[in-house]
Amino acid sequence: MTTSKFTYCQINPLDHEEALNLFWNDFMPHEPASRLAGCCTKTGYRIHNLDNMLREMLKNNMCYTAKDEKGELAGVIFCTIYFQTKNNSTKLFTKEEFIHQGWPADFSEVLLLLQELSPFSKIMTTKKTDKILDLFAIVVKNKFRRQGIATQLISCALDKAKSLKIPLVNITCTSSFTQRCSIKLEFSKENSILYKDWKCKDQIIGQENIDPVHSVAVSYLKFVT
Repeated sequence: MTTSKFTYCQINPLDHEEALNLFWNDFMPHEPASRLAGCCTKTGYRIHNLDNMLREMLKNNMCYTAKDEKGELAGVIFCTIYFQTKNNSTKLFTKEEFIHQGWPADFSEVLLLLQELSPFSKIMTTKKTDKILDLFAIVVKNKFRRQGIATQLISCALDKAKSLKIPLVNITCTSSFTQRCSIKLEFSKENSILYKDWKCKDQIIGQENIDPVHSVAVSYLKFVT
């Protein structure tokens, strides 16, 4: 798919490392929930578990990129499919269980937030579907922002869900930017948590630490078939 300035396509394996660098350098240090939890604030810092998870998404042909007319990577969307099985439990993981799995204690707080907003097994049971496409992260390089790239990347993922007959798409938005894209593309709001009400590290986040532009985390759903 090509617009006047950008070309959108399924990610090329040659772009995997650049896409990961974009995620860790341009996205994570500024991501509101991670910043409030005090993790991933240094450019280039990587969480081993998360880096491996992103690499698996890239290998599974579920991610899309945007490139400008010169071929520079402008943005990427990381997606993954969750399947409902008989062995799936609706029980949520605890912080201790995340840490036991190898996740850093500070980022475990973010994982707790994400799973509270989007408990996939419960969603699939409630919505009567056995699979869901999760739009895990949308990353746009700073100099290319405000040109509709994030919205178009989400549209590519929606088209992919249709082609694979995945009826339900989830996106968990920790910033107002992706929330606006989701609303524009007619996703339905499912859950929300105000950062001022988020109990992180056993205490409520102080209002003075919250960016007023990004005051709430929201999950959205959209049926596509």
